[in-house]
Amino acid sequence: MKSILLTMLFISTVAFSQVNQINNLRDVYTLKSDIDRSLDQFVPDVKGSPFIHSEYQNIKIKGVAMKGKYNAHQDYIEVDNKGEIIFFVPSMEHRYDVLFTDENITYRAFEYENLKFGFYKILAKNDKAFLLSKQFIKFYPEVKPKSNFETLKPAKFERKQDVYYIKLSDQDIVIELPTRKSKFLDVFNSKSSDVKSFIKKERLGIKKEEDLIKIFNFYASLK
Repeated sequence: MKSILLTMLFISTVAFSQVNQINNLRDVYTLKSDIDRSLDQFVPDVKGSPFIHSEYQNIKIKGVAMKGKYNAHQDYIEVDNKGEIIFFVPSMEHRYDVLFTDENITYRAFEYENLKFGFYKILAKNDKAFLLSKQFIKFYPEVKPKSNFETLKPAKFERKQDVYYIKLSDQDIVIELPTRKSKFLDVFNSKSSDVKSFIKKERLGIKKEEDLIKIFNFYASLK
């Protein structure tokens, strides 16, 4: 495949009629060839998909409507601009919301290690913090039988369990929410006892997304 350097979302006014609204995206680059080479391992009959969505969805970036889907295996948004495939990768300079409008779901790049960024799904937010989930899809290569008693296991993509994070306003890096209650409560520092009482009163778990949103919103309401 021809190696070319793609400019994210625009190069000229031909790309989008609203390009003047997002012209500061002109410095978002990604090497199409780099991503394509890493896809060479995926044979045509592989089971599953690296994408959360099977088809392109209606999305908006900085108010501009387009089509896109999230690759949770390689962590980028694939954008279809009238047949031209463009890759939007997470970066420090361009932490724009990517809104999937039909589902009302938003992804944004957050820092998970020093100067390393990834796309996270925003579950809830307020002035204090963001509640986030990280979606994963893992690739398993083909496993050939070692004996006549074994069968070939085809290559496949498999959706893994989401991992939940919190991004506090006074910290740059996201914090993975522990699945042990004692360590989970430590995340909330001086409000941990209040959160503990709320969890007990409401009979909430710390592994269910809907319960985590309730806990987060209670934490946000504390003064």
